[in-house]
Amino acid sequence: MSYQEKNTWSLGIIAVLGYAAYLVMAFVVGDGPLDPDTYMWPMVWAIGGGIVAGIVAGILIGMASGGSMRRGATMSDRRDREIGWAGSRVGNSFIVIGGIGALILCFVDAPHVLIANTLYLGFVLAAILETTTKIVIYRRGF
Repeated sequence: MSYQEKNTWSLGIIAVLGYAAYLVMAFVVGDGPLDPDTYMWPMVWAIGGGIVAGIVAGILIGMASGGSMRRGATMSDRRDREIGWAGSRVGNSFIVIGGIGALILCFVDAPHVLIANTLYLGFVLAAILETTTKIVIYRRGF
């Protein structure tokens, strides 16, 4: 398994666990994930924790591949770049869908909590679908 594929697996798992952690924190802190008074800090912690976890996972995967770095184990080839582009196209489409959903909620004067949760869900779905697309292509090809 290449460095890029391992990193893709880790980022997909982090996205799922991060959103699950947000939901758990939001239910523990407030009256639910759509509680307008208490949704913000669980969301900030989940997003920040996901970013830190992604960085740490990339470093650890790189260190685990360190013995073969002289042979270019962490370098991406043409196939890895094409897989990255394909996954990004799928993921970016869900970022756009989440953004349009949030824009529509703004037009109807929805509460900020709904807008923020729509955007966050769009980002999470984008990450999950991007990593799923990449993993399927790594395993089955184009």
